[in-house]
Amino acid sequence: MNFIKKCPFFLLLLGTGLLFSVLAIAGKNNVYAAQEYDPVTAPILSVMFTGINDDVYPWQIFTGQTSQVMAQGELPGEEENASMEDGADSPEEGKAQTDDDRSSQEGRNSSQESTSTEEAGSEDAENESSVSGNEAGSADGAGTASEAGEEALPPIEPLRESTRDEYLNHISADIYGDAGVLRAGEYEFSAVDESYFDDAMFIGDSRTVGLRDYTDLAEHGDFFCETSLTIYKVMEEDFKGKGTIEEALANKEYGKIYMMVGINELGRGTTEDFMAEYTKVVQTLHQLEPEAKIIIQGVMRVTGDKNSSDAIYNNSNINARNNAIATLADNQNIFYIDVNEVVCDEEGNLNTDYTFDQIHLLGTYNDLWKQFLMEHGVKNS
Repeated sequence: MNFIKKCPFFLLLLGTGLLFSVLAIAGKNNVYAAQEYDPVTAPILSVMFTGINDDVYPWQIFTGQTSQVMAQGELPGEEENASMEDGADSPEEGKAQTDDDRSSQEGRNSSQESTSTEEAGSEDAENESSVSGNEAGSADGAGTASEAGEEALPPIEPLRESTRDEYLNHISADIYGDAGVLRAGEYEFSAVDESYFDDAMFIGDSRTVGLRDYTDLAEHGDFFCETSLTIYKVMEEDFKGKGTIEEALANKEYGKIYMMVGINELGRGTTEDFMAEYTKVVQTLHQLEPEAKIIIQGVMRVTGDKNSSDAIYNNSNINARNNAIATLADNQNIFYIDVNEVVCDEEGNLNTDYTFDQIHLLGTYNDLWKQFLMEHGVKNS
């Protein structure tokens, strides 16, 4: 009793930890089945917190809300029921794979085995709206033929799958090579003036916030950007009085949609997971605004010091994911451009003179980005 009186706060913490651990164990095979967990690097109670990051809450264990959070696929080389926690050291990372991530990856694997382009969404537990990353060449999304009747470009298939070791070590495997970048580079972009962006939508994370705040592009286009935005949240984000992207597309006709996200996702999942979700978002944008040109922007790299000192936020990981999303470009409806051409040094790292934190551009250097966009306009036809 004396101990209880002397250490009430300690006992409260202990009791809370035990409660969270019990909840995590209780939900491990249902609502938290999609959460990655590694008992070597994290306690079991962390499963609950990674679940909250993905909008999966403890009370769902008792309300039967499991259908949307059950894991459907497997990690490379992993047994069906095994799962690992991310373990990323950034508060923006450490998020677990969602059911869409794993379902899309499962669809990719089955599609590769049969070399078929039929939708991976035929899996029993797949959400009806989910689209596999391997559907980049399907009739409803990336790789479609234009209305002028041009032949659709064939989808570029990955060279291999990510390995389990790559996944556990947060290595974004370069499974596509530069085939997509080379194909995207065949398109002849045009120089444009600022009025070109009058019907443009810009989607992005904190880097795009800088483009909005330090250039005059916001006087022309509409910006849908938030710090820490990820591809996994982009379509459900409510952008401070502007509503969701879907609502914005319903209320206004856009001719161009620019998108740069990806830096915040580096510590999460595999290249396949990222590619699958990115593909789904691009296809959704194309379906919602079929006349718009979608311009995928390669993720901006980090400085040389950051690159050499960070196991997650480095240019090898960034380049691998850029190579993946570049394959979505069909040079008809969807295009790929890479601002790294003008903001990086001779070694391919973000120029240290252009940044204050090794990741984001200093205010004045966002004008380099703007000028790059003006030199890479897309023709109307």
